[in-house]
Amino acid sequence: MAPESIKEEMEIQASTTKMMNSSLMEEHKVEEEEDDDEGSDIDRRYKYVPEPEPEWDVDSYDGREYETDPEDRQFFSDEDSYQEFRTRKRQAIESKGFLPEPLSGTYPIQDLEEVAYRNMTARELNTDLANLCVKKLNDEKGTTVELVEIVRVIELGGATWNSYITFMAREYPNGPLVEYHAKVMSYVGQEKPPFPILCRPSPKLSV
Repeated sequence: MAPESIKEEMEIQASTTKMMNSSLMEEHKVEEEEDDDEGSDIDRRYKYVPEPEPEWDVDSYDGREYETDPEDRQFFSDEDSYQEFRTRKRQAIESKGFLPEPLSGTYPIQDLEEVAYRNMTARELNTDLANLCVKKLNDEKGTTVELVEIVRVIELGGATWNSYITFMAREYPNGPLVEYHAKVMSYVGQEKPPFPILCRPSPKLSV
């Protein structure tokens, strides 16, 4: 049955993505357990190949524009829901991934106060991740940006996953609050430290 709303579709999508991430982590765990048996079928099947580290301040969304796909219409039972989907997809692309993009595998963290990793809440974890990007920005450009508060986190994952973190910041002491974006890549099983990708003021949306 076709989804009746974008909200329903995104809930299904988030559940599926989390299941995929959990499966990938279990596969990786199996590989570690079988590490001593290099000739085993399991080891060959789940051989972990890390993704290359991204280049700092190079955005995978650069140059991407929204294009209507007529096939998307079949997923919606009425025209209003379809037009809402188009608007939200266009906004997500213009935000460069910092708004949830329908039907794409991204999902927002609904509860930032929920424990996410080693007794850290999602807010605490993503504050640490965003601060990696803020430090990189300040080191590279000689700025004095300071993170004040996490606003929203969008995740897209697999063997590695990207966190798209929206936060409020001050660009100098006692300055006005400015909305910023930080993007960071993390590794399943924390095999390597998180890698800062970018940090910049949020773009203005046209819709």
